[in-house]
Amino acid sequence: MTELGIAEVLDLAQVQKILEDFSEATGLATVAVDARGIPVTDTFAFTDFCREMRSDPVGNRLCHGCDAHGGLQSLIEGSPQVYRCHAGLVDFSVPITEGDKYVGAILSGQVRVPKSDEPRFLTAGSAWRGQGQLEVLYDQVPMSTLSRVAAAAKTLFGLSRMLDGMRVRRRGPDLGTVGSAPQRPLLTLVPLPKTRIETEAAQPVEGSVFREALDAEDLASAVAEASMLLDAVYTEDGDLRDGVARVEDLVIAATKDCAPRLVPHLTQLVQGQRERRTASINRLQAQLHIERLLGMALDEVLRSRPQRRPDLRDLLNDIARHPNRAISLTEAAAATHWSPGHLSKLFKSVTGYTFVSYVTAWRISRAQLMLASTQMPVQKVAAALDFNQVNYFSRVFRAHTGVTPSEFRRQCSSRDGRPAGVSLPTHHHPLLRA
Repeated sequence: MTELGIAEVLDLAQVQKILEDFSEATGLATVAVDARGIPVTDTFAFTDFCREMRSDPVGNRLCHGCDAHGGLQSLIEGSPQVYRCHAGLVDFSVPITEGDKYVGAILSGQVRVPKSDEPRFLTAGSAWRGQGQLEVLYDQVPMSTLSRVAAAAKTLFGLSRMLDGMRVRRRGPDLGTVGSAPQRPLLTLVPLPKTRIETEAAQPVEGSVFREALDAEDLASAVAEASMLLDAVYTEDGDLRDGVARVEDLVIAATKDCAPRLVPHLTQLVQGQRERRTASINRLQAQLHIERLLGMALDEVLRSRPQRRPDLRDLLNDIARHPNRAISLTEAAAATHWSPGHLSKLFKSVTGYTFVSYVTAWRISRAQLMLASTQMPVQKVAAALDFNQVNYFSRVFRAHTGVTPSEFRRQCSSRDGRPAGVSLPTHHHPLLRA
């Protein structure tokens, strides 16, 4: 009986589309390979360094061998493997199986990370140093962090569910249609070994979410954490200024790790705010202040990574920065240089939200905060959030919260003056994250 290859197991045209979307969302190189490490799909977002390395027959054989070994090792270990390839770049692998047989893998990565975070070599390192063109191209390979690579591996595992329906239906000589019975997933979802940042999160350390979110360039998660902390401050007894100061200190502490050059300016800005702050600072003012600090920290993180590639995170961060804007899919597509249809599919596959529902969730969450924290008339709240008609705003608000804006404000007044059930989209799934 002839053994099956990956092309006989999966519809590679459909797999290729998923890999293309994944590369556009994360900026990472991606390819599917067979059991020998030979590509069976197009390559996506490959670095110039890797293309040059593979243009040489010897280097190409080393890359194929490394890719084959990476996929097989991830199968043996029962988890996705993050490692350094023979040339020293950081990759990760996800195995593809047919029953108990290993038929290939998905490889992704081709980034550099700080030396202190470099994982082990998967195979012996190759002696390419000293080759002028490769040296130049290696220095142009984008920098990342180990936590972002690990997050991308998790994202790929999430997207792997989409491969379940891509199994090729085939016929045996006398057995009828093979594959019509329920099959096990081609990619087994298993936990990724924890990174240092994830270990911190597993044992909650106050402020660690800010560090993780800024490092992953994920403003949405940082803003959501700020909302949670400030909600707690506004339910405590005592001077609100002390509670807000604690949140400021957490942001500064996170910035020391992710964007140390900004710390003196951020500290000076915070000190000036504290000197002018009154005991009556309302919840909305506090939120806007902390969001501004987080936005400045993220800007510094991005400036420190000049070789990063633009990706979907830039759009997500722009939405988080401007929760009052009714940005349209057409606008977003023009900004990202993708077609509206492609962006819509990619956005849903990465975030789990449609584009419109994601943007609306941010606007309604900001509306809840404004209604609970201020006496601004509902009509002005609607206008501030880019709703053209107050009646339309009321309908959308009720669809999300179950009550009208006026009813929501009355409920907050009868409690403690803070919003309840505010929900912000966050990206603790890998995307981003990465």
